[in-house]
Amino acid sequence: MHKIITSVILLFICSTLSFSQENSSLNPCISEFENDQIMKEVQENVKRLNLDQLGSTKRARPSFSWPLRAIDSWKDASYYCISANVDQNTTTGQIQDWNCGTNTYDGHHGTDISIWPFNFYKLDNDIVEVVAAAPGTIVAKHDGEFDKNCNATNPNANYVVIMHTDKSVAVYFHMKKNSITLKDVGATVVVGEKLGIVGSSGSSSGPHLHFEVKTDFSNSTSYIDPFYGTCNKLTDASWWINQKPYKETGVVRASVHTTDIVFPTCPGTEVINESHVYSNPFQGAGLSPGYAKFYMFLRDEVTNLNADLKILNPDKSVFTTWTYTSASDSKNKTMGYSKKLPTVDGKYTFVVTYNNTTSSYDFTVGDGNTPTTGIYESLNEHEFLVYPNPSRGNFTIELNDNDQQSIELTDDLGNTIGTYNLHEGKNVITEKLEAGIYFIQQKNTNFIQKLIIE
Repeated sequence: MHKIITSVILLFICSTLSFSQENSSLNPCISEFENDQIMKEVQENVKRLNLDQLGSTKRARPSFSWPLRAIDSWKDASYYCISANVDQNTTTGQIQDWNCGTNTYDGHHGTDISIWPFNFYKLDNDIVEVVAAAPGTIVAKHDGEFDKNCNATNPNANYVVIMHTDKSVAVYFHMKKNSITLKDVGATVVVGEKLGIVGSSGSSSGPHLHFEVKTDFSNSTSYIDPFYGTCNKLTDASWWINQKPYKETGVVRASVHTTDIVFPTCPGTEVINESHVYSNPFQGAGLSPGYAKFYMFLRDEVTNLNADLKILNPDKSVFTTWTYTSASDSKNKTMGYSKKLPTVDGKYTFVVTYNNTTSSYDFTVGDGNTPTTGIYESLNEHEFLVYPNPSRGNFTIELNDNDQQSIELTDDLGNTIGTYNLHEGKNVITEKLEAGIYFIQQKNTNFIQKLIIE
């Protein structure tokens, strides 16, 4: 017999940011009124498009791929955590998720997937895309709403609703303003097609996707849980092609920083302060001489489980190592360590292993401007290195390619600042750039490097 939990548990978005009003039974992602309005819109569009005349032959239900995707240049081991599942218990005041646990809140009808770490940084920089989990037809969409809400008391989200051939629908909710697909209602989408960017519009306490599935477009209360487990009373099998485990315990990110990361109150954007290049000697703000900050980010932490952390020398021998032992279960854990940098120039690697998952981060100790011998070991044929980064002015793009490359510099709005035909080796770029975030991409490839101008 499975225990039913009586609770007033709120949805705590996976984050180190501070939030004001979390989603809860009193402040759900989609209110009953908003749900009725959206489904009324769906029903009207389905009728107008004659999609209700698809025939009476029963069609197979869709099999879902994951509805989120990080852009190619984002190299972390992962980028999300599931902050709330569907509430399987319909009794008011009692909650239970598909795995007989309590990762939900009372009356929640969807799966909430938070982007983590750096929720608002990811939102600002379009790092995590919302993509179609299954092919279908757009039967409703809305855009133009504010996308940095911190209180789960705001109406009107940006969303897309997709209808599948079995007449089930998937609701993609809380997206970033002006990121919604330009395709019209009635247009079809394929699996994996971009629908928008994860945001925090509508009733939301932080950037996340509310993914809700209904078996019948004509019934606004016909929601199901696409995850299948012992306590799922809403369906007899998983709707996922590859269902993710209930807990994805592992390391999401390992990184090296010039000083502490700044985690502001919501909706402030995190100041990451990371770098791949360190002067020798190095002095970080607020740190002892020669020290940098080494961070790890763990998801679905488990009590008494050890994390192994180490810095590897250029020859892959161990420069230094230490461990962390989880004191309790937690949705996520951020840990920062002040560690002395190596004093010998070269390319080093910070490696974190937790629950048989590994994340690594390469960094160079040098003069702060020129990477040292061996830097090309981490570069593929058509990749490039940008340094110093952050920069206060001029910066260098270094290529590991015998041929010229056409490199494009854009701002965070996608406006082209400059296009350069560069050669193998070091290319110094001189641009009068305002402080902000820029992107450098080799044309006709997916390889992108982010540049911060201070």
